[in-house]
Amino acid sequence: MKNDELLNQILPILHSVKDDEEKLQQILNFLLEEIYEEPDDVVEIPEKYRELVRKTAEAIDCGSICFINPATLEMEDVPKSLLEERFFTEDDEEEEDDEFDLQHKNWEKCISVDPPESHESFEIMENFVQEVDDKRLQKQLINALERRHPFANFKNTIENSDCREQWFAFKQKELEKYVWQNIEFEINPEK
Repeated sequence: MKNDELLNQILPILHSVKDDEEKLQQILNFLLEEIYEEPDDVVEIPEKYRELVRKTAEAIDCGSICFINPATLEMEDVPKSLLEERFFTEDDEEEEDDEFDLQHKNWEKCISVDPPESHESFEIMENFVQEVDDKRLQKQLINALERRHPFANFKNTIENSDCREQWFAFKQKELEKYVWQNIEFEINPEK
């Protein structure tokens, strides 16, 4: 049987017990115990690190590189363009460090988190498109990603849609997952 045929047999059964709380609970318990598998991409960030991960995700979304002190959980964000500019003018490095007062240079240990590469950001947009319920908007977003300048096209389409806030929440969640995956083993060594 095809998936749709199976679903067409399951849904009437569920509908027939929709008013019976006990039977619905039994079905839910069975599904959770026997059928349901937690998706692989679910990332649980320990409470201790959630604020750090949230702030880091926001900073890399703005194009900053973040430096994290794993001992104190301090985070310093520096615009990527500023660091790239410094890379090409290394002659005055000591003077520039004083000028910008970069704290992470004084930390015993430092973890850096770069913004996602463009292909990673593109993948986040593609994943979001799959979550959009509005089929018309979904087609517009797919079209935006397939044309030249997909980032600008996607942004313009989202900005003029009802899914704008949904996109920002989705992107934040994905960036937090990205940050945690980049720092988890260095910041939480007991894992």
